[in-house]
Amino acid sequence: MHYRPIPEAHDDRVNRLLTYAFRPEAGPDPDNEDHPRPDIYHRRGLYDVAPDTSDEDLAADDLRVMCAYYDFTARIRGDFHHVGGVSAVASPPESRRQGFIGDLLAHLHRELREEGIAFAVLWPFEYEFYQRFGYGMTNQSTETRLPPEELAAVVPAPAGSFRRLAADDWAAVDDVHREWATETLSLDRTEGWWRTRTFRGWRQDPYAYGWEDESGELRGYVFYTVDEDGDDKRMTVHELAGLDEAARGQLLRFCRDHDSQVDEVRLHGHRDEPTLLDSLPDPRAAEVRIKPGPMVRIVDLEAAVDALSLAPSDVAGTVALAVSDDQYAWNDGLFVLSVDGDGVTCRRHDGGGQEDADVTVGIGALSQLVVGSRSVADLERTGDVTIETDAARDSLAAVFPSERVFLREGF
Repeated sequence: MHYRPIPEAHDDRVNRLLTYAFRPEAGPDPDNEDHPRPDIYHRRGLYDVAPDTSDEDLAADDLRVMCAYYDFTARIRGDFHHVGGVSAVASPPESRRQGFIGDLLAHLHRELREEGIAFAVLWPFEYEFYQRFGYGMTNQSTETRLPPEELAAVVPAPAGSFRRLAADDWAAVDDVHREWATETLSLDRTEGWWRTRTFRGWRQDPYAYGWEDESGELRGYVFYTVDEDGDDKRMTVHELAGLDEAARGQLLRFCRDHDSQVDEVRLHGHRDEPTLLDSLPDPRAAEVRIKPGPMVRIVDLEAAVDALSLAPSDVAGTVALAVSDDQYAWNDGLFVLSVDGDGVTCRRHDGGGQEDADVTVGIGALSQLVVGSRSVADLERTGDVTIETDAARDSLAAVFPSERVFLREGF
């Protein structure tokens, strides 16, 4: 098997793989639409061909498994960094349980490392499957379900105005998003992402409306779809962004004003955000569900630590980390985390063994710690890290404090 970029000439084969993987109910001969792809999207596959097969001689039927990655720019520890968004991992029945997906991911992660991309993120079809490949969950989210009329008691009086948004409004919407989405792993969205992945949907394009204050300034926006659920209709809000409480309140009022059309509104948010249960006159009118989120992996540990802005002013010294990564040797072994006035570095220490470690941790848990998804105390509580000394515990907690992490994009 040989790892190759997938040419456009193989689009039909790709569409069939993706449809079978994610929409098998569409049948063996789906009518696939040609969805535009942003320029940060790159397709890769394993082909059953000889190593010297030219691109011109590459046959679509030789594609055994595929994936893709987005070259995202995401906020981590206060700055933006390149992150590989792994997507479209698809394997037909005849290629399954033969190790092809593991080989494909290994090639992809090596490519990311060679491109200087130290982190990868993905949405799993099964968490345990990707845990085996070194991924850990980034964050959890909430889904609040309630009848729209229940919002009447918590929304302000009408103010400002709403207007329908289109893809050509992406720059103005992006200005709001940049000020609003400040969590770790929030994306620096490109024009292509706005046009092809936000203003457009995979199966259904969303509605988009913005709210402007009395001066005409855009202060918030909402993306949503309306679906039938049996005899009922629901309004699913995919993103509701308000720069302040006034804007958020007006956007919720916009949702309330759909009470003549839909039976239910579904709102999504970060697990740590206050929910409507705190303000509804009858909290039982709403149902709040906690949902697991995407997953993250450190592709290159030394490069990841070097890239981040880590400089705790009250800590100096070293911590010996015994890191287990059974996928990639470059992340597996003893590493020394050094902290001084110039910042933090992480370097392999080939002269020592696990018995010399202050901390023992797997790459999945370490990935969560480094991006801020989980604290040292939480990882210790669940047995995902072993720490030998109080000094090592304090240093690790100072270097990698927990942060508000929320990767909201689907991909």
